[in-house]
Amino acid sequence: MFFQKELEFNKQFIYEFPATLVDLIVAISLAFILRNAWALVWGGVAANFVRLFMSYMIHPYRPHVRFDKSEFEELFGFGKWVLGSSILIFLIMEGDDIFVGKMMGVSALGLYQMAYLVSNLPATEIGHLISRVTFPAYSKLQDNLPELREAYLKVLQITAFVSIPLAGGIFILAPEFTEIFLGDKWMPMVPAIQALVLAGLVGSIQATTTPIFLAVNRPEIEPRWQAIRLSVLVILIYPFSIQWGICGTSIAVFFSTLISTLGFSFMVLQITKCGKRSFLKIIGLPFMNALFMVVILSILKNGIPSIEIWQFTLLIGVGIVTYLCIAYLFDRILNYGIKKIIKGIFSSL
Repeated sequence: MFFQKELEFNKQFIYEFPATLVDLIVAISLAFILRNAWALVWGGVAANFVRLFMSYMIHPYRPHVRFDKSEFEELFGFGKWVLGSSILIFLIMEGDDIFVGKMMGVSALGLYQMAYLVSNLPATEIGHLISRVTFPAYSKLQDNLPELREAYLKVLQITAFVSIPLAGGIFILAPEFTEIFLGDKWMPMVPAIQALVLAGLVGSIQATTTPIFLAVNRPEIEPRWQAIRLSVLVILIYPFSIQWGICGTSIAVFFSTLISTLGFSFMVLQITKCGKRSFLKIIGLPFMNALFMVVILSILKNGIPSIEIWQFTLLIGVGIVTYLCIAYLFDRILNYGIKKIIKGIFSSL
């Protein structure tokens, strides 16, 4: 966390990479010897020992025991909200699985978990990366509101630019992906994928907001809205699931995520003093681009009687090219600014 806070990502890489490599080597080696799940456990243990060793190698700090009451109270006052939020997120993330397993059985749970895995790429991967990178940057800007607002809008812009078309592609090509790569027995999960990918998309937008709350010392905001999210999920999950099965569960997850994201976004607009028009423009233009891409892909795939893997790959390529072309036109005509942001990212690498 220190390296992330100081934006020393080269040292963060040196700290993480050897541990990841050792984890992989140990886990694979023991998998051939033990032939059970303990290989993964020992891989994780070895990786943590490597992290401990590397931390002493690349940072001069040496821990020692010391109790400071004022620092404890300050950390506890901040940490209790983070702990509460973590508990709520755990209940949200695991509660739907528990419900599906208890109410619909193991087969339905398997379909639901696979649907969640396929559909939540925008939220899990992009959101995780955003939260790790942006929090230390926001912390340094907490006393400079104009720069904090500008930084947040840029993060939101690049997130929307990537996650919205990704979600659109998963939504429209979910039936073909499932049939080609998983087989006919997994086809009942397609409606759940399409509902959950919308939840994942909304979740990726939500992921841009939570580092702001921590950076400006407002950690109480996240657990309050996560509690609302959990309440909506509890209210909707039973009637929706009884009516529509795992697709109903997925719809309940989507609505609970949507409501909390609206709350998170409203609070960020208040904190950063960002105009609603700027916020909607940043999200709206990629959405229009992705919608056009989805229409093109829908027309093309409906004209193909039976889609094979090479045709599926071609559809993905057409979708990417279509989205980028429309995005380029919007960038030129409406001055969206994404080209400048992308150039800035690559120039800083």
